[in-house]
Amino acid sequence: MASTAPVVHQIPVDQIDFSPNISSEAENFFQTDADIARMAARQGMVNYDKGQAIKVSSKVLDMCQGFNIRRRATITSAQTQDDSDNVAQEEDQSTSVTAATGARVEDKEVVNATIFTAESGHIARKIHLQSGKTMKTFHGHAGPVTRVAVYQTYLGQERLVTGSWDKTIKIWDTETKTCLATLKGHTDFVKGLAVRAVMVVNKEDPEGEKILGHELFSCSYDGTILHWDLQSFAPFEGGRGGPWKGHIRGVNDLCLTIEEDNEQGDDQENSNDQGKEYLYSAGSDGTIRKWDITRGQGRGGHCVHVFQHHATTVYKVLVDSIEIWSVSADKSAQRLDLETKKVDTKLEHPDFVKSIALAGPYVITGGRQESIRVWSIGTGKLVNEIKGHFDEVSSMIVIGSTLFSGSLDGTIRRWSLKEKDLIASLPKDVTNSAASNQEPTVESMSALGQRSQEKHEERKPGVMTEEEERELAELMGSDDDD
Repeated sequence: MASTAPVVHQIPVDQIDFSPNISSEAENFFQTDADIARMAARQGMVNYDKGQAIKVSSKVLDMCQGFNIRRRATITSAQTQDDSDNVAQEEDQSTSVTAATGARVEDKEVVNATIFTAESGHIARKIHLQSGKTMKTFHGHAGPVTRVAVYQTYLGQERLVTGSWDKTIKIWDTETKTCLATLKGHTDFVKGLAVRAVMVVNKEDPEGEKILGHELFSCSYDGTILHWDLQSFAPFEGGRGGPWKGHIRGVNDLCLTIEEDNEQGDDQENSNDQGKEYLYSAGSDGTIRKWDITRGQGRGGHCVHVFQHHATTVYKVLVDSIEIWSVSADKSAQRLDLETKKVDTKLEHPDFVKSIALAGPYVITGGRQESIRVWSIGTGKLVNEIKGHFDEVSSMIVIGSTLFSGSLDGTIRRWSLKEKDLIASLPKDVTNSAASNQEPTVESMSALGQRSQEKHEERKPGVMTEEEERELAELMGSDDDD
């Protein structure tokens, strides 16, 4: 009698057609053929040895580096894992995994390093990287935690900021796990956070001495940016707190930078100042907006430029000197020169690009295709493709010469970025087309921007794009942390 067991098709991920064809199989309604092929491929890819995987209990949506901790006495049997700040004294070295062979190499900058994760299980987590142990878990959000950020008070206290699908932002004391404040103001998912260090008057000092203080910018699917005072845990008054409006769809990411003031907006005041602070925002409307923080005070934000070089949703934005790096659902990572306001590098991918990191001569990208790609900034050529995750690569951090990658597969993995550990030859199954290395013409970029504007001008914040609906489906049904 013939077997009735279902056949599992283990197709290599890089051979999957990710086009949105709806399955015709009755048992797979509401899933595309690409979804089914991707799930089948993942069944054959599960491997927790690659990259010295640190497993957590839910999907990793974001990561940030913590402040270095002081080593203490060895853990006693009476202490729990969640109170493992007293991690045992270890050797003054750490290891990462080479992209090519998986061999261990030293990276002393990882010693004592910690990271925080934002997870779909409604929690944030503090992890000691050298041991891979969970040090703290932060419970309190009523939905997936989408973003994490940290800052250090003038007294040296570490503070964690978390944003969530429950539309709130929470501030935590990382030593006691106490929630110090819950910030409410957004009307949809919180997607991005950026902490700004400032000098503020110490109200407890009769002479009004200035101390280090902090401000917070947050963004949301509601299409707005809010500005918070982290001393009072309240929005700034007089228009400073926002909402800053401009994006016609959700806002996914924020980046603060200090650069030369070369913008010629409608307000010429201080136009020749050096070292002005700007805030960049990445939106689901396919645009990146540049906000002048100083000129925006009292007016709910002042947008000095709109960049429209992506065709659809921009997930992440990084500003390095006079360059903007961004990744998008248009399957590309792009570099734009802030002086010329033209794209000079376009790195094409087979699927959505969701995360990006810079490391010396390299730009590193990750996304829905699950592999990590290391590119030469100078040539725009692919240096190495790292395969280890079996789900979307959602976030990346570079510490020393080690890359840490977080994924929806519920792991954080580490990879060496030392030149001798990266494969110099280009993988046969991946090509970087000649077109991707050509600088777009002014005419083509202008036409692209016009099409993007026409495509999105009737859409409103709070209404998800197709790729955002797919993201929601990916994250639904995750188990809570135990």
